Amino acid sequence: MSKLQANISGIIKSSVIDGPGNRMVIFFQECNLNCMYCHNSHTIGLCNLCGTCVDTCPTNSLKIDSENKRIIHNENTCTRCDECIKVCPENSSPFYKQMSVEDIICEILEVKDFISGITVSGGEVMLHAPFLSLLFQEIKSHPDLKHLSILIDSNGNINQEKWDSLLPLIDGVMLDIKAYSAKTHKQITGYSNEKILKSIEYLNDKNKLKELRFVLTPDYNNDESELREIAKLMKSVSPNVGKTLIKMRNHGIRKEFSFLREASNEEMNFAKDIFGQADIDILVI
Repeated sequence: MSKLQANISGIIKSSVIDGPGNRMVIFFQECNLNCMYCHNSHTIGLCNLCGTCVDTCPTNSLKIDSENKRIIHNENTCTRCDECIKVCPENSSPFYKQMSVEDIICEILEVKDFISGITVSGGEVMLHAPFLSLLFQEIKSHPDLKHLSILIDSNGNINQEKWDSLLPLIDGVMLDIKAYSAKTHKQITGYSNEKILKSIEYLNDKNKLKELRFVLTPDYNNDESELREIAKLMKSVSPNVGKTLIKMRNHGIRKEFSFLREASNEEMNFAKDIFGQADIDILVI
């Protein structure tokens, strides 16, 4: 098996909200967007060994291993107060670890009889496309795992060629659209949405787009013109693609974005009505 490794932020061995059925969810570290309302902001960056978390830890459970270029985490004394995550200037975490394909396969085998599939997420999981290809090939060729469905949860901000090697190995992709306007998208995420729009079209053409989600963020992407463009986009994809309207929650977002407000019932209903006028059957959560 390949010695290639990936930075894994965490693994949930049982989830019913990350795709159909009961699924294992594998979260990869590092993201190529910087969404204001991100609830997993500690998965955005990579540790640069600055030591801020070490100096802040109230239980002295962290120390720098300079020789191996990593943070050592003492799980026995750590209280998971998350102060290290809150103060990290890189939007990173001392808890992610490098894992091989073999390591992850071992994790899946432990729960294979209780799950219907796996979902890989992030951060932005598609930054690890070569690793994913090896992982998915191993799952599909393993006699005890080949029955599991494989879903990718992505922001879509990648070039088309990264999809090509993975599409034959997966059951589908769940993808977010933060805004239709490139200007608005950059306000929310720090980046343009050109690649994301192309990913949506490409995945839909390949019948691999399983869900398209839109997070309503008041004062940014909830004006009528923006919502109608999002509705057109959702209408352009297959009716078999699930469409979801999500209310942005400000609980758990970074302190510097605490000014963001949640949509009122009236604002949610306004958005829902526009999607309804476009004859879009949309799930609201």
